[in-house]
Amino acid sequence: MDGNVAIQTKGVWQLGLTKGNRLQDLQSNLSDSPLFEIGELSRFNGCAAADPFGIFRDGKWYVFFEMFLADDPNAVIGVASSRDMFSWTVLGIALRLSHHLSFPYVFEHEGSIFMMPESKKARRVDLYRAYDFPFDWRLEKTVLRGRYMDASIVSHRGRYWLFAGWHSYWLRLFYSRSPFGPWKQHWQPFARMYCKQNVRPGGRIVSIDGQLVRFAQDNERRYGHQLRAMKIKTLNRLRFSETPYQPSPVLRPDNVHWRNVGMHHLDLHAMDDGYIGFVDGFC
Repeated sequence: MDGNVAIQTKGVWQLGLTKGNRLQDLQSNLSDSPLFEIGELSRFNGCAAADPFGIFRDGKWYVFFEMFLADDPNAVIGVASSRDMFSWTVLGIALRLSHHLSFPYVFEHEGSIFMMPESKKARRVDLYRAYDFPFDWRLEKTVLRGRYMDASIVSHRGRYWLFAGWHSYWLRLFYSRSPFGPWKQHWQPFARMYCKQNVRPGGRIVSIDGQLVRFAQDNERRYGHQLRAMKIKTLNRLRFSETPYQPSPVLRPDNVHWRNVGMHHLDLHAMDDGYIGFVDGFC
């Protein structure tokens, strides 16, 4: 999330949960309450939370998120944990640097945990490895340089693909044989051209019934309004194409207090009995 648009004059971003057997179920199964009240962040001078990414480790769920601070214009990466998905404990600040951090895409690779938070203000995409999870993160490699935002990686047909927003409403694409690179630019200079409705990344890319699905912010009405799902139809070194997974948004604001103005992120995970998703909402 951009620091200059994230904290607005009224309202606040909070984190929540959803579940369902299909994407169409997620809106109706959103949690009535946020994961934790914003007051839980005050011990760390936090005042808002957005862009959640979850990972299951050692019998617990951990969620990493962009945490805005009351005394610093640059956001940090916070972390909370839960054993039962109902009671959450805010553990503190997982990563803090001299520039704004957001979109803490976290994933496991060959037994290690990595995080690729947005560092657009530093003009690079950095990959961090956890040495003492969940707090000790050390720079593994700078994988791209430039003003990229909200980058994430997905494995598909023997290659890794890195999707990154560019100047808010353009999408760029890279590929490699390893998540550490080297990353080569896709033949199409822009995977998607300027569009406010369904281009800017809005969470982790997932496979649903063998089909890659990418979540994208719909900011046509206003920033952070709602979230759409895009079905990736073609993904190879020469061509990329996608189409809406369904005509309606997958997540949108409703009359529940913590999300009655906007929703713009979904981190979806497959479970034995369907899917669970970490979301954010603006109220």
